[in-house]
Amino acid sequence: MKKLLTLTLVCICFFGQVLSQNEDGKVTLPESIQFDEIIINSIEVAGNKLTKDFIITRELDFKIGDTLNTIDSKSKFLGMQKRKAIGDSSELLLRLHYSRENIINTKLFMTVDIGIEQTEGNAYKLLIEVTERHYWWIFPVVKLNAPNFNEWIRDPDIADVSMGLFFSHNNLFGTSQQMSIAGYVGKSYAALLGYRIPWIGHGKKTGVTFVAAYQNLYTVEYGSLENKRQMLYEDNSFQNFIYGAKFKFRTGLYNYINVTLTGEWVQISDTLFSLDTNFLAKQKKINNSFSVYVDYTYDTRNSKSYPLYGNHLKAFINKEGMGFISKDVDYFYYGIDFRFYQKLSERWYVAEMVKLENSSGEGRPYHYQMNMTDKDDYIRGFDLFTLKGDAMYYTRNNLKYVLVKPNKRKVKEDQKGSKFKALQYAFYINLFADAGYVTNKFTEDNPYNNKMLYSWGLGIDFVTYYDLVLRFEYAFTSIGTNGFFIRFGMPI
Repeated sequence: MKKLLTLTLVCICFFGQVLSQNEDGKVTLPESIQFDEIIINSIEVAGNKLTKDFIITRELDFKIGDTLNTIDSKSKFLGMQKRKAIGDSSELLLRLHYSRENIINTKLFMTVDIGIEQTEGNAYKLLIEVTERHYWWIFPVVKLNAPNFNEWIRDPDIADVSMGLFFSHNNLFGTSQQMSIAGYVGKSYAALLGYRIPWIGHGKKTGVTFVAAYQNLYTVEYGSLENKRQMLYEDNSFQNFIYGAKFKFRTGLYNYINVTLTGEWVQISDTLFSLDTNFLAKQKKINNSFSVYVDYTYDTRNSKSYPLYGNHLKAFINKEGMGFISKDVDYFYYGIDFRFYQKLSERWYVAEMVKLENSSGEGRPYHYQMNMTDKDDYIRGFDLFTLKGDAMYYTRNNLKYVLVKPNKRKVKEDQKGSKFKALQYAFYINLFADAGYVTNKFTEDNPYNNKMLYSWGLGIDFVTYYDLVLRFEYAFTSIGTNGFFIRFGMPI
């Protein structure tokens, strides 16, 4: 599905007295447990004023009635470890940690604390205490009429900014359903409506998301010369309307199958067509298509917002154009995306990712080419260039040092229970090295296509609650360039 809205969030951070060094909760066990194995025979959930209990308990890594081993380093469960970051290797502690992280990854809670309490003999009650997030959101949307933020910031002009609003409720009915409405106006304008139902049907293992969006762009990249973006700045240069549905099937606690059905209508202006008659399929000014995207994902990351350990493995196929709406678009893409995160010591972590994506055939129209300088697909340091083609292969790698451990700082004294009473934050230093290759044999005068590219450098990540990650990076590249870049979102 094409990315319609580019959102730039401006956060004002308030600092005060340090409260604790608690990231997002903890696991607490009794000082001693007399049994080699215990049985979890009941659950008590507290702090969820809106969220239903089953939304929380469905994320547990075990079931009521399960027997858990309490002995360190000798448990048979060791061979099943999904994340190797916990010093104590007992099955009990590992499963409690996994369960707490799974609940945090629902993105419904700021903190999750888990513990156990003896009820009788070797039977124990599981205690879960959560602090809910703020679920109503309304904030400004900023759409830059520029190729990207790093190009705009080098010559900023407020006239090149379209403004709007984003409204969302992220936990309707206490069942994690989400409704979102967004839009912006200016030289470019757009509107979006989305609704997500996380789990429906028997066993609550199927989720569905519906979306409809329209955009009209003033700024369009229509080509490249020496891998520099060739841009058109004109009203009504590019319009498209997208509608679709995404189905998520949770086949296991860490296993997912996603199926996305997308329809797209796209129209370009006469000026854009004159600049590149091969911008859309079949050298037309209007394309209609219906596409199907399918992936299988195995995800054991400790945090989906900023993972430090775990794995994320994905294999995917994407068929753009099914032939029953229009035969203009007929392209097939496939690939794999592997991401690995590991803790080396108390403050050192390492992360690596490899993505390989290919397509059947060659010589795609510009609108349907893969882009290795996109929001998600990129190698650092090449933000001012464009790398597009029929196949791309790249890797990003980080050696991470915890400069400031996850902390909370108090911002309000008098509002007990306020969801904004403490700011969570952390700082990480990253030493990074990336490499990538784009195949494009049909675009001339672009020396960085069909060539292995490298980059390396140093960066600092600012991570705070509500999933905000702000990155500052200085990168050197194999083509002899270097520079300072600002990015949003986790590096890997």
